[in-house]
Amino acid sequence: MADDRKLTYSERDRMRREGGPSGQRPKTGRALVEEEKRSAEALKVADALFTDEKGGQKGKALADAVREAHGTKELPEACRAYLAEIGPPPTVELASIFLDSGEKELVVSTLDELLSQKAAGQLDLEGGLKRQIRILSEDFDDDLASRAEDLLE
Repeated sequence: MADDRKLTYSERDRMRREGGPSGQRPKTGRALVEEEKRSAEALKVADALFTDEKGGQKGKALADAVREAHGTKELPEACRAYLAEIGPPPTVELASIFLDSGEKELVVSTLDELLSQKAAGQLDLEGGLKRQIRILSEDFDDDLASRAEDLLE
């Protein structure tokens, strides 16, 4: 039930000092920025839940096969099947797995895809992928090292 009585001046002052009827203080600029950042991250996660893999159901099945083969000797074969049907991995997660394959052709195609995403401003190198690329930049193979260095610039 709503309280229909009028507020006294002291009650109004207290509510104004405390930030309204809920008793919360108004948020500072920094708190607002952090809240917006958390909201944007939550929306990105939610969008990922409802977005289909590249290539529809077949692409999803191939991506799942790559994920399942990660850490096994079947990984290069699963990556080649994905590459043949769908193309280079579009996500950072799959790219990281492709880089673990150890096969030059798979690694080069993945690095080329990452370079095109970087050129389009769609790539955010963070965490494990950045470490993998840093290691590749020190590789003895000039093709791999030069592409990895371009990504790190």
